[in-house]
Amino acid sequence: MSAFTQHLLRIVAEKFPESIFFVETKKPLIALTIDDVGDNSTQLIIDKLKEYNQESQQLVKATFFITTSYLQNPQQLITNILAQGHEIGNHGVYDRSHYQLTSTEFKQEIIQAHQTLQKYTQTPVKWFRPARGRYNPSMLVTLHNMSQEYDYIPKFALASDLPLDTFSATNSPPFTFKYLSQFIFPGAIFVLHGGTELRAKNTIGTLSLLLPYLHKLGYQVVTLTELVNNSSYNPCSW
Repeated sequence: MSAFTQHLLRIVAEKFPESIFFVETKKPLIALTIDDVGDNSTQLIIDKLKEYNQESQQLVKATFFITTSYLQNPQQLITNILAQGHEIGNHGVYDRSHYQLTSTEFKQEIIQAHQTLQKYTQTPVKWFRPARGRYNPSMLVTLHNMSQEYDYIPKFALASDLPLDTFSATNSPPFTFKYLSQFIFPGAIFVLHGGTELRAKNTIGTLSLLLPYLHKLGYQVVTLTELVNNSSYNPCSW
């Protein structure tokens, strides 16, 4: 990552302290997050990570941000995600712009999604990522309330890169890999997408290029929680 790009990222993070874009750490760690998951194509991503871990003898773990209306086989999917050491995050009920909802609508959505996820696991769910990466002040109030009632992290989980893999013109593994390569640094947070078979296949193809490259550079790929726990970042500071 160029010094200029990292400087710009720090400026953005300072302007939006209620979100997490990266963490400060000297350890060669990068968090992998997957958005819009829940449909059957999600299993393709899980299987790819499992296959890579077995073949490379590396341990890649990711945070899967589930859109609960996409869930088709929730018990099996969530069990499979957690069994591989991955983490589950809340991405709402529907794939829609949460910042356009009223405060009441957003509160209902984040709680409904949380309750759906917790129905299928006793593992705590503590990260929320707003759709499109956008939010408003009332959403922040709700997230703070979620941190008190359900032990959520009171920061919106964003990423170091602006996702381009959801656009048809840029939905190709070579492009996505090259783009993400510009954001490699200790403490970075990557976001890729599922939600459709096309997006899942792009993510799988990207991971086939990205993971060996990161490991060649000496990086370990971890969940969002693991990244934060191995840094000086305090996500509970308001």
